[in-house]
Amino acid sequence: MSELRSSATRAVRPAGGPHVVLRLSDGRSLPLRGMTLLGRHPQPTGDEIITDLIALDDPRRTVSKTHLLVGMDARSLFVQDRHSTNGTIVTLGDGQQILCAPGQTIRVPPGATVSFGDFSFIPDFHQNG
Repeated sequence: MSELRSSATRAVRPAGGPHVVLRLSDGRSLPLRGMTLLGRHPQPTGDEIITDLIALDDPRRTVSKTHLLVGMDARSLFVQDRHSTNGTIVTLGDGQQILCAPGQTIRVPPGATVSFGDFSFIPDFHQNG
């Protein structure tokens, strides 16, 4: 069963900045509260401060245990493939695809889709008031 587990609460969304909801292909809508790891059994490394660990029910094992980091900084939403087996692809609104190299940070603009294994998400951007 899929689950959402919280491991820290230090990340703070800037006032007036964008608020992002991840619309997952499995039907869930998850607010991005800070640095988030997705995978079958995601775990932070070292002294990382991770706000949410999102476990995906993936019996075919197309997603790695810790597949993908999703976060927001002062510039924009970004993803980082965590050296996954099957990789991560960002598809832009015009259809152009960016293959995420392991450890590389890729910016995710509005209208893009992030695909990883049998899963994907579309970021839904809202402006905070």
